[in-house]
Amino acid sequence: MGFFKKHKAKQEQLVPLEVYEENEIQELEAYIQKTFGPFENVFHEIFSPDIHVDIAIIAPNETDPYYKLVTMGMGAHDMEVPSQFAAYELRNAELLIYLPADWNIESNDENDYWPLRWLKIIARMPIDYHTWVGYGHTIAAGSDRATLSDNNQFEGIGLIEALEAEKKPACVRLSSGKLIRFYQLLPLYGEEMEYKLHCQDMEALLAKFDDDFSLVVDIHRKNYGKL
Repeated sequence: MGFFKKHKAKQEQLVPLEVYEENEIQELEAYIQKTFGPFENVFHEIFSPDIHVDIAIIAPNETDPYYKLVTMGMGAHDMEVPSQFAAYELRNAELLIYLPADWNIESNDENDYWPLRWLKIIARMPIDYHTWVGYGHTIAAGSDRATLSDNNQFEGIGLIEALEAEKKPACVRLSSGKLIRFYQLLPLYGEEMEYKLHCQDMEALLAKFDDDFSLVVDIHRKNYGKL
């Protein structure tokens, strides 16, 4: 057992850490501040086995009275996008989620921490499973109708395009040539997941949401899959 642990540690050291170049991270941060808002606080990742995923915390303000959490680091990895989609430049992405102003983002309680955990989980899925994530993809919380945490009934997450103020898809072309797309996490009920998978169309699911729906996470929101 001791040899296995030592051997495993040695193997982990040989895995290259994929990170942005210094000019890339500066350009990315500038775009995030311009598009989503200025930030002073960043949750810095302590252990990074493959990519380094920090999370920018954009505080609530008068215009947008809610938190915006944006990853910085996922896009350093080139996702394995199928060749038929190569022309769309979908290999590099970052993620974000909106949380209410009263959300305890400093808490380590899983009922508070799950949005940050899922930002990190999805950011690493392309590496862990040699795949890619993008608009319209859904990720189940687990098997046997598992939920994202004990205080909600969401059974998965859908990815939708994050938008700039002009309602254009949020993306930035770095000077290195990389196009970084931004996707927003949309917690979904099981019935909503099933409807989307049945239709094979995220737009069909979104069309069921009414004018009361908000992209700011509400753990008590209406279940549109039951309508």
